[in-house]
Amino acid sequence: MTNQELIAALAKRMGWTQKQTSEVLESAVSIINNNLEESNSVNIQGFGLFETKKKGERISVNPVSKQRFLVPPKISLAFRPGQTIKDNLKKLEVNE
Repeated sequence: MTNQELIAALAKRMGWTQKQTSEVLESAVSIINNNLEESNSVNIQGFGLFETKKKGERISVNPVSKQRFLVPPKISLAFRPGQTIKDNLKKLEVNE
């Protein structure tokens, strides 16, 4: 689903214009981004938890040349789905 498809679906469900829905969605994403930039976690009930994790520096080895190098520390984003999503995914059948 693209951003435009999401906006269209939300607008239809809520009875708003696509412009209003787009502004609300942009505001929500901005609030989530600001909280994550400040290392605060964001828990959306029924959906999941967004949080930042700090990874320390480490030494890595190039498998071909056997050269060792230092990988600097970094902050990464982690998402843990809520129980509702986990339960819904378990109900889906895998079509292979």
